[in-house]
Amino acid sequence: MSLLERAHAHAVRLGHDRIGGEELLLAVLDDGVGHALPDALGISRDVLVWQLEKAPSSPAAGTVDGYPVTAEVLDVPRSSGLVELVVGLLAAGGGAARVLGEHGVTEERVREAYTRIWAPFLDENAVWGSSVSRGPADPPFEIDALTSQIAEFRRRKEAAVDAQEYTEAGLIRDKEKEVERRRSELIREWAATVDPVDLAEAVVSLRAEVAALRRI
Repeated sequence: MSLLERAHAHAVRLGHDRIGGEELLLAVLDDGVGHALPDALGISRDVLVWQLEKAPSSPAAGTVDGYPVTAEVLDVPRSSGLVELVVGLLAAGGGAARVLGEHGVTEERVREAYTRIWAPFLDENAVWGSSVSRGPADPPFEIDALTSQIAEFRRRKEAAVDAQEYTEAGLIRDKEKEVERRRSELIREWAATVDPVDLAEAVVSLRAEVAALRRI
């Protein structure tokens, strides 16, 4: 599902007849880097989601791809990446901006949080904004981020089962499966772009590294 489709699904779930900044931000928080954003900002994800879901709705001011949207959504550039999208919502001054503002979120904090999220995937000496060395057969960073998110869901699910909170465990399992589906989609998209020779060389290199580790 696209970001707009996920935002529309949130709007339907909340009984709204348009996509607002709140639904757009909820869609951002669904998976990948966006899921990690609240923690990187020092905000409880559950609290942030609850506040966005309870925020007063604004009327539609236009449409995007056939979906009725509010003025703040119209103000966000369509080509925005995650950082620029969140910054755009802050600048729009709608419900999403008010909720984020209650937590002291600013453009600077969003950019710093984004840097912290990616830090584990970057070279230790890499400079923010510089290009990162990746092999031609290496998967996109978002796949790595989703893999980390799946591991976190599994940890939370196991903790819920241990505490005999089976309803909560079921909800976490459903979220885990949704992220797994999203990762599978990205893997298929990425696989279609990988040169078989590059992939074969990566496999040979990996086998050599495994063999070297076994000799230690």
